[in-house]
Amino acid sequence: MDLNLTPSQENYLEHIWHLADKGSVRVVDLAEAVGVKRPSVTRAVNNLAALGLVRHEQYGTIDFTSKGYSAARYIAQRDARLKRFLMEVLLLNPQKADKEVCRIEHAIGDEVLRRLDVLVDFVKSNKSVRKKLDQEFRSNQLTNKQGKYAIGAKLHV
Repeated sequence: MDLNLTPSQENYLEHIWHLADKGSVRVVDLAEAVGVKRPSVTRAVNNLAALGLVRHEQYGTIDFTSKGYSAARYIAQRDARLKRFLMEVLLLNPQKADKEVCRIEHAIGDEVLRRLDVLVDFVKSNKSVRKKLDQEFRSNQLTNKQGKYAIGAKLHV
């Protein structure tokens, strides 16, 4: 799905998506979640409203339009798929996977995502592949002293 949104716009939609799970979304809640001041959120929300992605009346709640809901759901699912790959194939811990998703999410295309899904399913369904990957990660010193996989180590297969 080609959203033609900036990374910032995608991040705002993602934050609204997660906040909406807890109830109504207000500018103050979004500002706290994003870590910016309310005027910045108001400008961003007005931009999203101009794109037809959200509805927001001054001092009111922020609600998705159907187009915005679809876009936010896609963004959340894309991030979950990336995290699944990072954790289940590359064996990153959840915190490291979250950080890496933030670095990758805006640059990855649909075809690559589909192929990563196939790879995750393949690795999960083939215990010998899973075991070989784990052995390779360990034998090539991709782990630190705590047994967690280190960044920057080389994998030779």
